[in-house]
Amino acid sequence: MTERSLTPALPQRRTTTVAGRLLRETGPLLVLLFMFALLWALSPAFRSPTSLAILMMEAAAIGIVAAGQTFVILTGGIDLSVEAMVSFAGVTAAILIAGTNQAGGQISEGIPAVWAVLIAIGAGGLIGLLQGLIITGLKINPFIVTLGFRSILLGVSLVWTRGAGINIGRDDFLSFMTSFIRIETGGLAGVLGIDQIRIPMPFLIALVIYGLVWVVLRHTKFGRYTYALGGNETAARLSGVNVNLTKMMIYGISGLLAAISGVLVMGRLQSGAYQNGTNMTLISVAAVVIGGTALSGGIGGIWGTMAGVLIIRIVEQGLVYLNVPSNAKEIVIGAIIVLAVALDVVRRGEIKWLRFGKRTA
Repeated sequence: MTERSLTPALPQRRTTTVAGRLLRETGPLLVLLFMFALLWALSPAFRSPTSLAILMMEAAAIGIVAAGQTFVILTGGIDLSVEAMVSFAGVTAAILIAGTNQAGGQISEGIPAVWAVLIAIGAGGLIGLLQGLIITGLKINPFIVTLGFRSILLGVSLVWTRGAGINIGRDDFLSFMTSFIRIETGGLAGVLGIDQIRIPMPFLIALVIYGLVWVVLRHTKFGRYTYALGGNETAARLSGVNVNLTKMMIYGISGLLAAISGVLVMGRLQSGAYQNGTNMTLISVAAVVIGGTALSGGIGGIWGTMAGVLIIRIVEQGLVYLNVPSNAKEIVIGAIIVLAVALDVVRRGEIKWLRFGKRTA
């Protein structure tokens, strides 16, 4: 069966109005711009080059994880192992670089950082593929499989490190990965209030990854198959899509990207620890859903995810600059997650009086 036959096989869930399309496609961006402008006006500290650099650095790590999570959620699945993968990849790379699993190891005793990073990233991709194989081969719910691997990976990281961070020395490759690029604002200095912008290399890496993911999702067969699985897996299978292989690759991508985030976090902190990925699962899922991707799958996009990531990070940073007690952070993050799910329900039109369009057969 040809690829073209895939399109008519997938049913239209709902015909949206202009308002519905605007909510889904530009809503996250409008919220992001509003929150950025609000914090820019309320907090002079937020306008400093250092503050903006920290915002981009923090957004890069979770953003790369969320990019992989976007693939998974587009198929109607979920990957609960990403935070453990971040920790596992960082610990693996740190041990290889330090040449020991004892805290305080030195870089000169291990292998070159570039090889350690490649090994850790490759391991993340292979573990993701293994999860996909178990999910498809044994027909087990992704929630259960990825939850189990979350526990396994965190346990391995904890056993290897004995609960202590594996410290590493400064390395040229790691320094490059976590460096900053300075851009002079020139004539805009008077308008922006800052004379230069420091862009972290991890953020540029994240932008490159997002560009590649956008190309894959919008301009390749694999991307169309990803949306097809979330829209109607049975119809996609009948249309000739290799569902099992596609799912395996998607979970492999999620593991790979989480591992990339893990080595970037490790390089920035100069330490591999099992706590490095804490809360990244919840935040990545919230960012994906806030960005317009439906939890049921088949609807969404990668740039909305980036907007969702920045929204969450701006909220967290705003709490600090507006002198909100640090203990309130967990409350706000929890509220954001609930709000994200509520927005997903609204977008899918499951609440009659909040529908932006009407159901079609």
